[in-house]
Amino acid sequence: MPEPAAPPGFTDHNFKSASGVELAVRVWPAESTVDEPAPFVLWTHGGGWFGGFHFAPLPWMAPGFRRRGYHFVSHNYRLAPQARVDDQLADCLEAVAWCRAHLPAVFGPDKVDVDRYVLCGESAGGHLATLMGTRLLSGTAPVPPSAIVDVYGIIDFPTMPAFGPPEQRPSRATGGPWVGKFTEAELNALLRDRDPANVLTDALSWNQFEFLTEAEISTLWATEFRYTDRALMQAELHMMHSLGRSADGLRVGILHGDEFATEDDFMAFVRSMSPLRVLQQRVGEGKRGRDLYPPTAFLHGTGDVDVPIQQSYAMAALLKDAGVLVVEYYEEDGLHVFDIKYTGPEVYGWSTYIEPLLRFVDTHVMRPT
Repeated sequence: MPEPAAPPGFTDHNFKSASGVELAVRVWPAESTVDEPAPFVLWTHGGGWFGGFHFAPLPWMAPGFRRRGYHFVSHNYRLAPQARVDDQLADCLEAVAWCRAHLPAVFGPDKVDVDRYVLCGESAGGHLATLMGTRLLSGTAPVPPSAIVDVYGIIDFPTMPAFGPPEQRPSRATGGPWVGKFTEAELNALLRDRDPANVLTDALSWNQFEFLTEAEISTLWATEFRYTDRALMQAELHMMHSLGRSADGLRVGILHGDEFATEDDFMAFVRSMSPLRVLQQRVGEGKRGRDLYPPTAFLHGTGDVDVPIQQSYAMAALLKDAGVLVVEYYEEDGLHVFDIKYTGPEVYGWSTYIEPLLRFVDTHVMRPT
């Protein structure tokens, strides 16, 4: 599987978040002037909440949007286990606010329309992007997103195996001996580390250290990256406690279930971090259409074993029943991160999955000519 590379032509920016942690933003200008001042896309990276990086989006994203007249922005956020998922959500919302406040200075005030923007994310980033959509609604935010693109994101934590009957949850006890640079005891200690001084904001997404040198990954990401012990420990933590291998990864490392007094309190928090549950409650309150949620596109593979496609099915069905405009593109037998192969319009399948998704976004963002 190819590794994402940072497209050229970006500028890097940093800002101090409310948490005191410095966060980063990488900005690419639109490649065309289809609709100037141009809208922007904010991409939130995946990586299982433990890993991932903002330096290089999936291959179809930046060229797909930029060629159609969108500025493209990526951002990072504090990673688990030091940051809980609601901390990550707060960082993402601050990235939206930073874009709306500062992109006119980056591009020029006549070059960007900060009131027209798209939230896009994949996997854990898809979860965070859709969760942002529940917070950035008319009446609760100055300007909601014009559209949301959810790429195989988790929508409903309670239906994941980590919240099934205890005897059916994925467990390290059935995974065999751990083999890595760090011991299982060291990684389990990191899983429970809540010291904000140890937090990372960009990390390896999996095992790149096994087949890429530091120089190679630094070239791909267009930034200097070193395989420090801290970086390698984070990668091994993610590998040992990923969704399919350990319920503790989600329950303890990402959602910090050990911080709640009771299981009921914990599950109330879990539901509040699950976009589907939040939307179900709002539908019950009578919300519909754009008062409920922005127009949304779903991209998912039917063969995804990490994030079951039923997650996308469920949210899409709820939104459609509530009058929200939705499109769904499901690649038959596509695995998790199947879309990494879409490097341009010449690739087979682009016209079936990527191009119509982009046209849907255009419909809700671009002004009629």
